[in-house]
Amino acid sequence: MDEFNIWDLERVNVKVNKKFFNKLVREIDSKFKSRRDFYNQTFDSKFLPFSTFRNFLKISHASNFFIPLEFYLKIVEELDISKEELQSNVTSYKTAGGVNFIEKPILPIKITPVFDMLFAHHIGDGTVINPKKGRLPYFGYKQFNEFYRIAYVKKLESVFGNINYFKKNYFLSSKNPYSPPVISTSFFKYYDYNVYDFLSDRARIPDIIFQDKDRMLAVLIAFIIDEGHIDSTLINIRVKNKGLIEDLKRICDILEYASKIAYRKNYEGSIDTLYIFRDGMERLYRDYINLNKKYSVIDLGIKGEKIRKSFEIIHRSIQNIEGNTDLIFNILKKEQLSVNQLAVRINMTRQGIRYHIHNLLKRGKIKLIDNKSLNWIYGV
Repeated sequence: MDEFNIWDLERVNVKVNKKFFNKLVREIDSKFKSRRDFYNQTFDSKFLPFSTFRNFLKISHASNFFIPLEFYLKIVEELDISKEELQSNVTSYKTAGGVNFIEKPILPIKITPVFDMLFAHHIGDGTVINPKKGRLPYFGYKQFNEFYRIAYVKKLESVFGNINYFKKNYFLSSKNPYSPPVISTSFFKYYDYNVYDFLSDRARIPDIIFQDKDRMLAVLIAFIIDEGHIDSTLINIRVKNKGLIEDLKRICDILEYASKIAYRKNYEGSIDTLYIFRDGMERLYRDYINLNKKYSVIDLGIKGEKIRKSFEIIHRSIQNIEGNTDLIFNILKKEQLSVNQLAVRINMTRQGIRYHIHNLLKRGKIKLIDNKSLNWIYGV
């Protein structure tokens, strides 16, 4: 499994365990005549003035303020203490100059299917913020559904550790939670992508993801959440990126999910759609349940529930019984409803409802009440 150590990230400031901090101070005091001698041997005055060095070695300062990781790396190297021991004693970290930080960090950072799913979210409903003045770029995730918004942050935290946002419960109120720059850099580094490679109209799925079935499935699930629509008989994913839709089709082919691409153009340009058919949906859902057991944060939420319920409709033995026409007629005598509402009411496919509605219209038993909205309303 690939992984990142904390020194692989950029512009990191940290707090360390007090016991470990005191160990460093004792080692310095026991092995060197004075702290000035240690400073002269270890640091360049242009990198770190002695007054700052002396302040950094005060427990009161180290406990309350984040200190550049480079400071500790130079100390442990001089004291012949491993970087891994330093890493295991990091209690929190953040981007230098940033306000949001990671508590109880998970280090080293493991590259799991959840990491790849976050990558896909950053393409699907994600935005790349590229600040000026030399600040690091970072990702936002524009999501109006509260479940998926909170789930995004849970995925981040399952990979990196607890995120302490400057604003309490920030991701509950904001429709665009983001990944702090200190951890966003890991996505750029791992996939060797720049900010433009994450733009939805030019993004591609990296080859490394195609090497593992769980990773491919996690990416596909992310696109179902962000760009997918669930019908009773299929899933469709629509994007304005031919290369990306073909990458998703490649995933379906490898995982043996029956699917096809429809290439279409309109006044907005090319909008390509991947359709995952009924057989593919069933295989995908079985694989998803197994992946969810390994990584509980990989959760399809309401869209997963829609897929599950669609199987109840698909396998419903009375689906094509002619008597359902009378059932629908009796309901419409009491209420005026749309095809979608009827499908939910009697647990039938929308295609099946339309078939019976057509028969009732042809026989003059019902009529179209309202065709001004997207969902036409029928009644007697």
